[in-house]
Amino acid sequence: MFDNKKLMLVLLAGQSNMAGRGEIEPEDREEIPGLLMINRNFEWVPAVEPVTADRSFAGVGPGRTFGRLLLEANPGCTVGLVPTAVGGTPISAWKRGGSSPWDPRERPYDQAIERATAALQRGVFAAVLWHQGETDAKLKNRRYAEDLKEVIRNFRADLPLAGVPFLCGGLGEYLTGGQYDFPSIDADIKTVAAELPELGYVSVAGLTDKGDNLHFSSASARELGRRYFAEYQRLVNRVR
Repeated sequence: MFDNKKLMLVLLAGQSNMAGRGEIEPEDREEIPGLLMINRNFEWVPAVEPVTADRSFAGVGPGRTFGRLLLEANPGCTVGLVPTAVGGTPISAWKRGGSSPWDPRERPYDQAIERATAALQRGVFAAVLWHQGETDAKLKNRRYAEDLKEVIRNFRADLPLAGVPFLCGGLGEYLTGGQYDFPSIDADIKTVAAELPELGYVSVAGLTDKGDNLHFSSASARELGRRYFAEYQRLVNRVR
């Protein structure tokens, strides 16, 4: 049981499909009482889209839907989203000291730890949502499974995440047949999720892109948030 005096924190990490690129609609701008997010200035504000302002074109991702469902399942609690995803980042950027290939000032992992540490002043982590791999699929990274394990172990070493579900989303099926080596990376994600404790794989079967063959549509991003929550519940109920 969570202390309702503390925020139930949710770390949102990875690249653009966690940050969100779906078109923002009126419902995405409506404040949800009890659902907050920490911004770049480390201020707690209402969680409205874009939750992850990594780019000027950021949009709807899965995090807000997950947060709403977590809030509804825990009456009296307040949920705090901790957005750290950065579009276009390979998994190498999510290692300690790594930087974005687009801007060396972007240090995804180090900055994620910094923001998460600030968030811990107000709460306790309930879940980590991870979605990343498209860039590595394009790069045909054959070491992805080992790289992902390293990143997860680093997060668990650098933050108080003992027993906290770490949820990994699969890659969109719409990548098939293009420049992305989708099956290999997706298989690696499934393998890692099966090997490490408190890990879950979140299927994206049937979800669609927004027309660019890369990013989930708004409806699919929201559905992905629901699937993350279903996997979260499965893991939480399994250890009870």
